[in-house]
Parts: sequence; C-alpha cells; structure tokens
Amino acid sequence: MKKEYIYKICIIILFAMNLIQIGGFLITSSRPPRFEGREGREGMHGPMTDKNEFQEEAAKMLKLNKEQQIKFSEYAKTHNMKIRILQQKQRNLIGNYFNQPSDSVLNIISNIEAQKIEFTQRHLNGVKSLLNKDQYRNFEQFKKKAVDIILK
Repeated sequence: MKKEYIYKICIIILFAMNLIQIGGFLITSSRPPRFEGREGREGMHGPMTDKNEFQEEAAKMLKLNKEQQIKFSEYAKTHNMKIRILQQKQRNLIGNYFNQPSDSVLNIISNIEAQKIEFTQRHLNGVKSLLNKDQYRNFEQFKKKAVDIILK
C-alpha cells in the first residue's frame, strides 16, 4: 500500500512538472521565424527586416531631409509592389514547372528573376539620384545593407 501511494505521488509530481514545463515553453518561447520573400517576407529567401524599419534606418543612414524621405518612401513602395507582382508570377510558374517541367517555363522563371534584379538596380539608381553631394558618401553603406537584406 505504501509503494502504491509513493508511485501515485511520483506520477502526480511528474505530471505537474510536465505541465509547468509545457506552460513555461508556451509562455517564454517566441514563434518560429516566418520564411518570407523580399517584398514582405514571404517566399523562399528567409526572413527579412521589416520594410518600414529598413526605410527608417536608410533615411537616417543617408541623412535624408523630409522631401527626400517622401520621395524615397514612394520609390520604396513602387519597388516593393513591382517585386511582389514579379514574385507572385514566379511562384505560380515554379508550381507549374514542378507539375509539368519544360525548358520554356524555366526560361520564363529565369527572366523574371533577371527582371527583379534589373528593377532593383534601377530602384537603387533612383535612390542615388535623390541624394545631394554630401549624402553620396553614405550611399555605398546603404546599398550594401539593402543588398544584404535582399540576399537573406
């Protein structure tokens, strides 16, 4: 009888410890990272910095005035929208490719990737055109950070 009582106490203690451990895990753990694309973090390229967060960081890095910040924000919005559209097309084509592989679909997917790169380069050139001579020295730092985010 004494052994049964000890076993019951041990089982209750182990059960309580499991509940505490699971509760602690649920309370303290954060969500797993989302794998999102360049435009807002959905896709195959891993998590990305929040767009607004990077825009604010870029504005400080480039020392943009209010007028430049407005144009920069417009450029960024246009760029994000265009990239999002291209990525959606690319995702659909990739799905189609795996259902029915063909060289023509693979070429279209490659062309879309090239379009994204070219459009991003034009975007960077547009940002550079906003800057005055004093701000040019910070552009390479901005560009490096932007490319690092794109490649993540």
